[in-house]
Amino acid sequence: MSSVGLISDRLAANVPSLGALSARVADWSIRQLLAIARPGSPGRRGVDWVLSLPVSSVVAYLVFVALMLGTVDALAKGGNVLYLLALLAIPAGAFLLRRPVLLGLAIAAASIWVRMVYLGHPETCDQLAVSRAAFDVVARGGNPYGFGYAESVPPGAPYPYGPLGVVTALFGQPGETLAFAAMALILVWQRALFTLILFGAQLSWVELGACGMNDMVPSVLLLCGLLLFERRRAIPGALLVALSAGIKPYTFAWFPPLVGFGGVTAAVALTVMAGIAWLPVAIWGVRSYLDSIQGAWTVQHLQPQNTLDMPVLKFLAVPLVLLSLLVRSWEGMVLTGAAIFGVMMLTDYWMSYGYWMVVLPPVGIVLERALQRYGVALRNAAAAQRVAVASPSLA
Repeated sequence: MSSVGLISDRLAANVPSLGALSARVADWSIRQLLAIARPGSPGRRGVDWVLSLPVSSVVAYLVFVALMLGTVDALAKGGNVLYLLALLAIPAGAFLLRRPVLLGLAIAAASIWVRMVYLGHPETCDQLAVSRAAFDVVARGGNPYGFGYAESVPPGAPYPYGPLGVVTALFGQPGETLAFAAMALILVWQRALFTLILFGAQLSWVELGACGMNDMVPSVLLLCGLLLFERRRAIPGALLVALSAGIKPYTFAWFPPLVGFGGVTAAVALTVMAGIAWLPVAIWGVRSYLDSIQGAWTVQHLQPQNTLDMPVLKFLAVPLVLLSLLVRSWEGMVLTGAAIFGVMMLTDYWMSYGYWMVVLPPVGIVLERALQRYGVALRNAAAAQRVAVASPSLA
């Protein structure tokens, strides 16, 4: 072996791996930091304060700062300085890291403010416009289904939503913004800060929330209904979930797991209330509604978008539906409904980004609860280990 090869082998044997080197650097940095700050000194108290901060709150705050700065920068370039007021949540949040609810309220306030200022933008999506046109037809005593509307993009697409969608559309963008405000406060109450930040501070969700989509109202109705079911309030919970399904039919994905979770009471309540919500379709004619569904694919959704475009895989929802009838936990019910939703939507020809407004909030709450339980378990394990070290067994 050449001398160059020998030198190379010796270097490889003596140089630690990247992981070991990182651990050494981290340990050395902490030792130096603690050595510089003497016990009892202001510097040491500052170091102890930083190291004792809740990790989840710090990470959530940093993510919020990064996203909100980008969102405000992009929106304020249009000349509206009112967006800059949302940045007040950044210094306020820095003092609320130990109080997750108050930190969440600051994040929610900034997110709601940005959407309120954004309300002046014209609608770039046609869901609310078509729904308002459908309401005009109903107000004149007509059937809103079975034909195309000039208000759609492209023109000629029918109204494909539930009967209640023609009513909620009258509230327009302000109604969707109020629904987001309610959603934000619910996420704060549930301490789902990462989910709140995703919806509240990211530019794309701000724009989607006020572009003319009609998904936020059914989303908040579904979430409220699911949370009521968790508290064993099946009747009011079923009412809200049925109202959501009366606006957008994709909410039906949670009906089977709700029956599994809530039993006979849930099954009867959901059936009766959903039947009432969809009763106008029986009057107007089921065939006209099916024609609208077909027309939406034929006229509007000409190109596959945001999906796998494999409708043959919809059969995968059948075992999920059967499995969901056996669900007994609230978390399992939420996730099973989300799985059915995902199979039905993602395998179709076309899917709006707005649909994620419905599925992500309840799933986010479930995932963040699991993360919080994991953090508590880690802290308890670390505390037990410290006690064991401080009080070794005498045996």
